[in-house]
Amino acid sequence: MAGVGIKYKVQDTELKSLLAEITRRIHNPKPAMKIIGGIVRSSVARNFEKEGRPQKWAKHSKTTEKRRGKGAKILRKTGFGGGLAGSVHYNAARNSVVVSSDKKYAAVHQFGSKKGSFGKFLIDIGAHKRTMQGGTVVSVRAHKRTVALPWGDIPARPFLMVQDEDWREIKTELSSFIITGKTA
Repeated sequence: MAGVGIKYKVQDTELKSLLAEITRRIHNPKPAMKIIGGIVRSSVARNFEKEGRPQKWAKHSKTTEKRRGKGAKILRKTGFGGGLAGSVHYNAARNSVVVSSDKKYAAVHQFGSKKGSFGKFLIDIGAHKRTMQGGTVVSVRAHKRTVALPWGDIPARPFLMVQDEDWREIKTELSSFIITGKTA
């Protein structure tokens, strides 16, 4: 496979130097990949802040709302310092950048999942007390129970998305990097 090259004949030494520097930058795109990764990572943070862009994510189920409270943030139980939102990172290589999460449940939230799509499992339930409606407390003995995972449908809430305005910012930043060599 043939390589890519740029040939030019310029008399002006300043312009010649600038073109040589641009050629060098183009042949080592890793700094540009870091620029792209940073822009996309920031965009993903905005996706969490807005709870979905360009479309809003599905609201919590009644069960989740009951457990977390009405109006609780979607996919941000612990804010941006931890959990799913805090796990998004990027890794820039010479010719690519990967923006991802290392959380096991990230794909389920990105793409959604139907009840029981991960199968059924037999679990041990320990002896415990249960308060019934009306306040009556009953003893429940230890037993086994078959549960489906997930226990309910989980709607897709795509958080790893590149927005149209991100592409404009990426093009602007890359153009600036190629011409000036400076990163934001």
